[in-house]
Amino acid sequence: MLLHKVLSKDLIKGDLVYYEKGDKFAVDAVILATSYDDGSCFVDTAELDGETNLKRRTGPFELNSFKTVEHIKTLKGEIQSELPNQNLISFEGRLVLSDDVKLNSPESHHVIPLNINNLLLRGAVLRNTEYCWGLVLYTGKNTKIMKNLKKASLKISSLDNKLNRYTLYAFIYNLFLLISSVLLELKTYYSIKDEYNNELWYLGQPQDSFSTQLKSDILSYFAVYTYVIPISLFVSIEVSKLCQGLFMHWDKKMTFHRPLPDGTTLKQCMRPNNTNINEDLGMVEYIFSDKTGTLTQNQMVLSKFFINGLEFHEMKQLGSLKEALNSGKTVDGIPIDDLTMEYSILFLRVLSLAHDVLPTLDNNGGYVYESSSPDETALLNSAAHNGFILSNKVKIYTEIRTTFKYANNNQLLGADVGNAIKLQDFNEERFEQLFLLEFNSDRKRMSVIVKNPNGKIHLYSKGADNIMLSRLSKDEKLNPPSLLKEADKALTKFSEEGLRTLVLAWRELTEEEFLEFKVEFEEAERSLDGREEKIATVAAKVEIELRFLGCTAIEDKLQDEVPETIDYLLKCGIKIWLLTGDKQETAINIGLSSKLLSNSMNIHILKGSSFDEVYHNLNIIENSMKNTEANDIQHALVVQGETLGIIFDVNFKSEERIKFLNIGKNCKSVICCRVTPLQKASVVHLVKKNVKCITLAIGDGANDVSMIQSANIGVGIMGREGTQAVRASDYAFAEFRFLRRLVCVHGRFSYMRISSIIMFGFYKNCAMITVMWWFGFYSQWSGTLVFEEIFMSAFNIVYVSLPPLVMAIFDRDVNEDKILRYPQLYIEVSKSKAFWNLWTVLSWLLSALYHSAAIFWCVYLVNIDGNISETGRTTGYWAQTAFLGTPVLTTVLLKFCLTTKTFNYLHALSLIFSMALNSISIVILEYFGYSEIGNGIIVDVSVTYYLICILMPVVCCLPDFIVISFKRIFLPHDADVMREESRLDSQ
Repeated sequence: MLLHKVLSKDLIKGDLVYYEKGDKFAVDAVILATSYDDGSCFVDTAELDGETNLKRRTGPFELNSFKTVEHIKTLKGEIQSELPNQNLISFEGRLVLSDDVKLNSPESHHVIPLNINNLLLRGAVLRNTEYCWGLVLYTGKNTKIMKNLKKASLKISSLDNKLNRYTLYAFIYNLFLLISSVLLELKTYYSIKDEYNNELWYLGQPQDSFSTQLKSDILSYFAVYTYVIPISLFVSIEVSKLCQGLFMHWDKKMTFHRPLPDGTTLKQCMRPNNTNINEDLGMVEYIFSDKTGTLTQNQMVLSKFFINGLEFHEMKQLGSLKEALNSGKTVDGIPIDDLTMEYSILFLRVLSLAHDVLPTLDNNGGYVYESSSPDETALLNSAAHNGFILSNKVKIYTEIRTTFKYANNNQLLGADVGNAIKLQDFNEERFEQLFLLEFNSDRKRMSVIVKNPNGKIHLYSKGADNIMLSRLSKDEKLNPPSLLKEADKALTKFSEEGLRTLVLAWRELTEEEFLEFKVEFEEAERSLDGREEKIATVAAKVEIELRFLGCTAIEDKLQDEVPETIDYLLKCGIKIWLLTGDKQETAINIGLSSKLLSNSMNIHILKGSSFDEVYHNLNIIENSMKNTEANDIQHALVVQGETLGIIFDVNFKSEERIKFLNIGKNCKSVICCRVTPLQKASVVHLVKKNVKCITLAIGDGANDVSMIQSANIGVGIMGREGTQAVRASDYAFAEFRFLRRLVCVHGRFSYMRISSIIMFGFYKNCAMITVMWWFGFYSQWSGTLVFEEIFMSAFNIVYVSLPPLVMAIFDRDVNEDKILRYPQLYIEVSKSKAFWNLWTVLSWLLSALYHSAAIFWCVYLVNIDGNISETGRTTGYWAQTAFLGTPVLTTVLLKFCLTTKTFNYLHALSLIFSMALNSISIVILEYFGYSEIGNGIIVDVSVTYYLICILMPVVCCLPDFIVISFKRIFLPHDADVMREESRLDSQ
């Protein structure tokens, strides 16, 4: 059998595949063998779970020697596995080999258990491993990453929907004008027809056919009244959104200079991928955020140790424990006794052995630790700084290099630690690894069973404090109560500081205890049904009677200004849900350090592995929240991924799902742990569909793509986890802190500007066309234009094109620093709908109707008996078009001046351009014969014309000015107050 390349679409279940370092897996496959003797390999799963750290995967021990084509082709058997699903953190199956397959040893079983650590998942990349063999398990749409993908939907802003609705209303108003005009014209038609031969002969012969007259009327008025619908408004909105997007891209305060390994920096500007939804940024009510790489730098550092009543501050001094052991005293001068030394040796031994990390050498000869958990990397780095260096690890043994001097051979703890440390620069010690009991969200601990060089069997364990403390021995000689009391105080202190804590413990196993455990564990591993539960049960039997060693406190470095950003967004009335693949304790600690949670909150934990259990726990949480309503206590909810899987099960009661949503709505913050990409999208969809609000999702990895696409607004972080999230997002930038500026500055301004231009667009068209309707009462509904034809055509696209566009691009009601200082300014917009509400819409409509009526009737009264020109003759129709057109234009522009919040030279230039163009066009139209000769002179020298152009805008806009002034003085918005404060500050 020869190796040859094939397309992934041609692979089927049961095929053997060969991957080399750097290859991306195209299918889900079972590891058979790798270039490492123990069957281990490293994979990069950034596209799956967002984690940048390499993860260790292993093949079955029985197949480690199957490294060549000749060996691989001898494999025969079948795989028994669960049905394809989207679960990325668990898998149950087994490989059943034929009896004639020769395995590594005669004792090897032909029924080999498989779990998630034996799988290579599609989308992952092989790293630090020369090659690996795999057996295809799932292909195409059945792979786990494809099960987690969600089809993207077209995103339309909420104001676009309102714009469409108001366009429909404008069309209805258009129909009213059309139908009323046609009906009134038909009434006039019969009057003229009856009186034609007597008195109205000068109007011309009316149509003989009623149907012909009706068609003529409908077409005439339809052509005129279509100006009610502001077609140019759509173009203006698109241009303004494009310019708003450019402002976001050019915003230097959202630009990040990322340092590169070669010492240079990479300039990362904010990237607006979809400017269609700019205004929705100003109405966000829910934010759904990833954690790793989004809130954090994913760079964890061990901050503190607690050992035998003493605290060691690693952040202040690297290697503080090593230094204390070498000098015999702590930094504070506290002596280190022999018991503390024994504790410390075992403490560091736990850090160095209880993990699944493989060390690699860098170019400088130093050790690099790649782990699926950044916590593990931090712990091992700290152990190395303190003299315990993990130098080699394979599946069956681990080697530790010790580099500090310790000559005490006393065995105060019975651990025989003296043989491990000698008076020299370093010494390497090999521990045979017998079993590794891995961490999961239920166990909340990890243990390793090793055989020491002296032949003794030890169990070293570390895990969450609440779990580990409950598994300690009750023997006061082994675990003195005073020590445990001090440890509890230290754990409380570390947690209040937002640090992530672990408790370390150990015990010695007799040969009989170990053999009994080995038989039960191997039997549980081969089980196909409920394997994880059976393994957990067996592990729990041996992880008892532990002896306390100490605890660690890890700081997961947040990105700059994350706590301040979250605190500000919460004060803006925005609810933040943290959706992370991390374990519960990690997520809660990050919530505390980022100010998403506080110690004063009542934190509810929702868990359950069955429908009935989840129903029961939902009722308990709901009743608990009701009982504390009177105390004004803030609540937070923490949900496990397994529980979310049950909640989103198709058989889960919809009313209970809504109950879960209502509980989340009543909480200030919600944290969902161990969630899959599809569960992230389901949570967003649940809120978006039922709450009917604007949602925003932010993440940095491929595992966040479904969530980003499900939300109304998707934001990608330009991090170290690929570009999938950035490409799928609507907006992208380098750090989480820029979200505050994007939402509360650019989003608020965009919402205000687009709202204003929409209102102004409908207002100006309604004001102009309604004048035409008023004119119908005195033109016998003949369809005669009250304005000059070119004036009507150019009104939107020329005369009144620039002012609203300038307003939609540059207008701002308050300074940026005021918005960033006072979150109430965002609440006023998003919650109170200050820029778009029923009163605002009605006020614009009433203004349009009043302005049209006032302008028409004023001009009508001036010209009712004919206005006298400079020649002594009365003015005619062409002068009347200017008498009506120019006041309409000046009134609309004055209304624009009252509407805009900022006035600069661009606003002034747009106004001058509009007025100058109108005056010039009167002369130009006469020159080219579009109007009566001499009309320009008649208009230019008419005092009445100038009085109307000056007085009518004042008369029309005086009520608007009075209302605006009254509201600013007696009923001011927060923005009005801030604007006044800025004016006083400038003085």
